[in-house]
Amino acid sequence: MDTAYDVVIIGAGVAGAMCACRIKEAKPQARILLLDAGDNDIDYDQREAFVDAYQVSPAKNVPSPYAALSNNKLGYAPSSDGTGDPVAMNRYYVESGPDLFKSGFQRMVGGSTWAWRGNTPRFLPTDFDLKTRYGIAVDWPLTYNDLEPYYAQAEVELGVSGNRDEWEPLTPRSTDYPMPGIAASYGDELVRAALADIEPIDGTDVTVLTTPQARNSEEYQGRSACQGNSSCIPICPSGAKYDASVHVRRARDELDVQVRTGCTVTRLVPRPGNASPTVVFRDWTTTERAEEQVNATHVVLAVNAIETPKLWLLSGLDNRSDQVGRNLMDHLAEEVVGLFGQPVFPYRGPQSTLSIETFRDGPWRRTTGAFRMTIGNDGWGRFESPAAAVDKLMWDPVAKKLKHYGTDLQDKLAERVTRMLRIGYSTEQLPDSANRVTLSDERDGLDIPRPKIAFKIDDYSKRALAYGHSVARRIWQHMEDTAGAEEVEPLQPTLKFNGAGHPMGTTRMGTDRATSVVNADGLSHAHTNLWVVGPSVFPTGSTANPTLTLAALTLRTADKLAAALP
Repeated sequence: MDTAYDVVIIGAGVAGAMCACRIKEAKPQARILLLDAGDNDIDYDQREAFVDAYQVSPAKNVPSPYAALSNNKLGYAPSSDGTGDPVAMNRYYVESGPDLFKSGFQRMVGGSTWAWRGNTPRFLPTDFDLKTRYGIAVDWPLTYNDLEPYYAQAEVELGVSGNRDEWEPLTPRSTDYPMPGIAASYGDELVRAALADIEPIDGTDVTVLTTPQARNSEEYQGRSACQGNSSCIPICPSGAKYDASVHVRRARDELDVQVRTGCTVTRLVPRPGNASPTVVFRDWTTTERAEEQVNATHVVLAVNAIETPKLWLLSGLDNRSDQVGRNLMDHLAEEVVGLFGQPVFPYRGPQSTLSIETFRDGPWRRTTGAFRMTIGNDGWGRFESPAAAVDKLMWDPVAKKLKHYGTDLQDKLAERVTRMLRIGYSTEQLPDSANRVTLSDERDGLDIPRPKIAFKIDDYSKRALAYGHSVARRIWQHMEDTAGAEEVEPLQPTLKFNGAGHPMGTTRMGTDRATSVVNADGLSHAHTNLWVVGPSVFPTGSTANPTLTLAALTLRTADKLAAALP
């Protein structure tokens, strides 16, 4: 491509698409190119195709709506084979351990927001100064108050439903939420009532809140209100849950941003002087797959916390700080499950509508990670699927014969599956320079080096998992005593964990170029006019789902970039 642009943005997920819209709205004459490796459509027919694929898939997991797309075209990213198995997912990652990094992403136009839950709590003010406050990790180069106006704007962009009166004590706000909070499910209301009189645990109140979500509680920006489909992960049939196709469509159809899909960036080539690097990419949808290149005044990396450092290292860009790829983080998730004392009728509405946020901060953070908790509206979640529950009720593996069938099986199902409830918890993970993304010697289907991941769960996070289990177990004990709950498990912490799907870190922001990759505005310390947006810039991970915070940071960075344009 011979055309020079003002801005080239690599990645059309929530960060890249929102960045393109924000810059174009501020500078309508700016020439912007948005490149993405995905090749899916972003219209209603594509959503219907994904829903149809999910409905007929024998595996009801994150990749299943997108498996055909991934298998046929995009087998160069995690979650590519439709099994949902972490080991299979890591046929893309090259793992050097000692622990398995269990979180992937969707290589699609719209990114992983196609398959996210939609939860959008803000970081707490204390999350930005852990070093000063608790003597751990590092401080951010900005404060909650610096980011608060952008949090409010990001909530408008994403369409967040929430109740200000519930959240104001935790996260001070300058505005109301765009919409009232999503209504709690019938079962969630039973749980909230059961916990109304629970005593504080270790001096901390157990307060149940309505979870803020980028999901419409009423019609918003031309999208319907939530219709109660319980498949938010992996696919919202109605589009009531936000995904980044909203901003990709706005950029392409309303703001005249040029969008090219099926284009995998293979490297960035530095140019002399103050010029941003040349972007070299390959259109893998063509037979030739010939390399093309394009120049711009500014280049924005908006791919994610795995692909951003991979591309940086692949390009041989300046890494004198040795920080590119380091400090990879996730949220470590686990759950305690049981049978509530009466039917809660799960799988009606979003997979979670209520949460417990009071364990996200406290003096224990000096030695033990904080965590946030969710009250599941999806039965036993990953602990045991409805299919597995049916199998246990039907089949006696010792006698090798049916135990229950017909109306007897129906009665057993009604008695058991309708009472399934889980309390999940996800813990923060401190940045560790040894947890990192580098380049492997193995190559993907486009002959590009695959990311090599070194990952270890430290004692701080292990203590957080154990403490999260202890708190969840004591909440269940209260419901056993007062609400007839039973069959609670696991009774002891196992230190097993699931990935939360929240890769963070690897190109963190900071004031010192010796210990960080970009400054507080997302601008590279080492390369003029090279910017980074997305969760890779997080110095620490907090306990909150990262999307709202990365969106707020993206809007802030986009404003700084737009101000640099003529």
